[in-house]
Amino acid sequence: MSRTAILIGLPHTLERLERQLDLLPRRPLTIGWVLTAPEEGSAPPPDTPSSILGHIDELESIIARRRPDTALISLPAVMNDLITQIRTRLRRLGVPDRFMPTLEDQLAGIGPRTHLDIDLAALLDRRPRTIDEEAVRSVIAGRRVLITGAGGSIGSELARIVARFRPQHLILMDRAENALFEIDRQIARHDPKLPRKALLHDVVDYEGTLRHCRTFRPQIIFHAAAHKHVPMMEDHPSLAVDNNLFGTKSIADVADAVGAERFVMISTDKAVNPSSIMGATKRLAELYVQSINQRSETAYSMVRFGNVLGSSGSALEIWSRQIADGGPITVTDEAMTRYFMTINEAAALVIQSAALVDGSASSGEVFLLDMGEPIRIVDMARRFIAMHGLVPRLEGEAPPTDGAGVMPIVFTGSRPGEKLHEELAFDAECMQPTRHADINIWMLPAPDNGLIKDILCTLSPEVRAPDPDVLAEQIRRLVEETRRPVAA
Repeated sequence: MSRTAILIGLPHTLERLERQLDLLPRRPLTIGWVLTAPEEGSAPPPDTPSSILGHIDELESIIARRRPDTALISLPAVMNDLITQIRTRLRRLGVPDRFMPTLEDQLAGIGPRTHLDIDLAALLDRRPRTIDEEAVRSVIAGRRVLITGAGGSIGSELARIVARFRPQHLILMDRAENALFEIDRQIARHDPKLPRKALLHDVVDYEGTLRHCRTFRPQIIFHAAAHKHVPMMEDHPSLAVDNNLFGTKSIADVADAVGAERFVMISTDKAVNPSSIMGATKRLAELYVQSINQRSETAYSMVRFGNVLGSSGSALEIWSRQIADGGPITVTDEAMTRYFMTINEAAALVIQSAALVDGSASSGEVFLLDMGEPIRIVDMARRFIAMHGLVPRLEGEAPPTDGAGVMPIVFTGSRPGEKLHEELAFDAECMQPTRHADINIWMLPAPDNGLIKDILCTLSPEVRAPDPDVLAEQIRRLVEETRRPVAA
């Protein structure tokens, strides 16, 4: 047993570790504590002969000054990235270390290289959405199904669900090589006999898209390929137009050319009274899908929903990294609200909406998924932190008195293009129920053909303004319901 040790962690984890060490017949002498996050009022219990040596940022100087024989690290397993960083620094300093799992992680069987499972239903505080499996099976089974953007968060979940319903052939299309490889590998592992084809292809390329679809003759097309990051599209409006509008036009035109039965475009609540380039270009894509539905034998529809928990770049992914790094968690605005669904719910109900498209779907309806009431993002952040065994704390709130680990929440302000509150439809009076309790239809008037021509002519790559600011204004002019974002 080493003679001297420093303890590294949060006050409440180190207090418990001290008690565990007291049970040893020959415990190491604790030199002191190194905290991974500064906490007001945090100090070792009165009966612990330890002192706080400093913060983890001072680790090198603390080691040089105190020269411990070993370092004992006790942190929640969700902070895996921070644990790895600390152990790497200790090894560079030549100090042996031991990772001591917290009691909660030991009970849950969670190790330092795994992620804590989050109960998303509890995080959303509502019942999970379900699908009518027989109705879905009647649409998918025995048919050729194409998914664009198949490597993305929604696209890959669509692929996994479609595979369960025994399609005749599953065609996965994406321009991202690694993402496409991964979903193809997953499908092959779970159902190696399912006929499938992975196509490394950019859907914006109309001729290539047409060539592929003439080869595989898809009957059902789920169009999930899109640029979705709001602040990034503010800086790159031409890319948003290319992918969101002309990518949709390309695959929608091809669906008509090859005689597909059904075409479902995945849209977003940000297309409603859009304040962002991303939302506006998705609204333009919706208008084009409505337009082509008027002159095609293919049944076109759109599915609109809000934020998807657990998707790439979503709040949960960002917050998980922030907790792993020791915090703080960032939220844009205390008043900001969003509609939320899980990836599985969103993908499952997208497929369910395809089963609702029949001979009566002649006006290019927008299917709206019932996402419950909008949720304050700061409230979700509090629940998320609590699920990790930490105490959420806003600036100005009093620190806990029981020594529990604190995870600060800081507000960073709304980003370019963001609204405080999203909407799912322009006019709730236009909403109609469907056969599925969690899906409604928003009945839209058909767009004017002159508007569609104006959109395509103005924004075509050969004609549109090269200056991003001028192009952004052109986009806003074409979407009459565009709103400027309100500053937080």
